[in-house]
Amino acid sequence: MVALSTLALLLFAVDGGAPSVPDGGAPSVPDGGAPPIPAFAIRGVTTSEPVVALTFDACATLKQPNGFDRKVFEILAATQVPATFYLSGRWVEKHPTAAKAIAASPLIELGNHSYSHPRLTLVRKERLHWQIRHTNQVLEKKLGRRPLSLRPPAGAWNAKVLRAASAENLPVVTWSVVSGDVGGHVPPARMVQTVLDETRPGAIIIFHINRREPYTKKALPDIIAGLRGKGFRFVTVSQLLALPGATAEPAKPSRLGFHKRNRPPAPEPQNAETAPEPQNQAGDHADPPT
Repeated sequence: MVALSTLALLLFAVDGGAPSVPDGGAPSVPDGGAPPIPAFAIRGVTTSEPVVALTFDACATLKQPNGFDRKVFEILAATQVPATFYLSGRWVEKHPTAAKAIAASPLIELGNHSYSHPRLTLVRKERLHWQIRHTNQVLEKKLGRRPLSLRPPAGAWNAKVLRAASAENLPVVTWSVVSGDVGGHVPPARMVQTVLDETRPGAIIIFHINRREPYTKKALPDIIAGLRGKGFRFVTVSQLLALPGATAEPAKPSRLGFHKRNRPPAPEPQNAETAPEPQNQAGDHADPPT
């Protein structure tokens, strides 16, 4: 685990100490410097503070543009819940109006979710760097804001991904609580129960907002109310990492991340970073079952 006390000084300076704002006070989330880069992906933090970060992936591929679930966005606005949106560059290009609305919200922090949603562990070094760098450029050019962290598609990451993200000054962030919203496999009531049961202080919860999650808008109000009822406050990912005394919890490296249902994971090579790129697995996947 890595202490994050020095990070608190940096992000409090740019965010005005927003993590200490009582939930419901509509804290502003201005862009600022990215956090120091640990030598692992972060799944959450260990803290005694009753805070949690809601995150929403908006991913698209070259062949699958997906959409925008505006109702989810409206629920966050109506309940004054800050959140972190991980946007793929392709999604921003295909949904410019929605992307600009997201970027204009003072409650929303932006994250990088690659350009076209490949498993970053399976692509060549040049394409890996391009996927991250070009998405940064798309967000800055079209939205006027910089992402503060990278979420690798499907949660697939290794040392190669860490180095590429670090070159762009981005920590790699996954999640500790899976809502299970993609594909409508989990009904709203079970989604609510799962999130409420599994959330602990310092948790990062993953949802989606690209219209691949039919029940998120039904479950989200009860999730927000239930977490508030347990005393939790909501912060963005960078604010979570900035908590005084918090320590980052490392995620387990995963070459393939979450897999399609009923498809066994491929065996790990001895050196996943230098192994040849699989011809049938490096494609774009917009809906890992997370």
